[in-house]
Amino acid sequence: RLRSMKSSSNTGFTLLELLVAVAIFALLGVGSYRLLATTIATRDMAHKHDAELMQLQKALTTLNRDLSQAIGRSVRNEYGDPVAAMVIKNNTFDVTRTGWPNPMQQARSQLQRVHYELNSKGELIRLSWQQLDRERGSKPQQSVLLKQVETIQIKAYSGSGALVQEWPSTQNQASNAALLDELPRAIEIMITVKPWGEIRRYFRLPQNVDVTKSAT
Repeated sequence: RLRSMKSSSNTGFTLLELLVAVAIFALLGVGSYRLLATTIATRDMAHKHDAELMQLQKALTTLNRDLSQAIGRSVRNEYGDPVAAMVIKNNTFDVTRTGWPNPMQQARSQLQRVHYELNSKGELIRLSWQQLDRERGSKPQQSVLLKQVETIQIKAYSGSGALVQEWPSTQNQASNAALLDELPRAIEIMITVKPWGEIRRYFRLPQNVDVTKSAT
């Protein structure tokens, strides 16, 4: 009897025990894989969310910088026609701004002409020119500020507080040379962008800025 007990104790695991062990290890492996995949997906979503948020913040910061340094200085286009200091039309806008950084100390003005528009790809782009009064054939520098933009609406608050969709708001104002340098009191910009939805921002514009001092 003692010999039979020893022989049975050396037989090892049965087939059923092996199958149960394999099944347990398989379940543990599947659970670990799903946990790892979920962790990686969550990390990637967080990185994407952070990148989209940073892009949105950068675009709004650039808009605020340009509009907060807007200046009443009209320009001339490539055909020599006068253009108002700020032009809002068809949900695009042009503006002359001061405070253009010049780290290389180049012989140029601190004033800069910039243009914002939404292109066909759903990108909010910013165009800027080296000269205020443009020459024929001059090409702007272009940068993409924001992607996945569905719509954009740009309106201006006039001196009386009226909300208008175009600036200058009247033909008389556009033809009056003295009024070409006039800026609206504020700008309202409403952007619908994925994944944030509708974003509305108000930018107050400076008034009565001395152009001659800003240009030096």
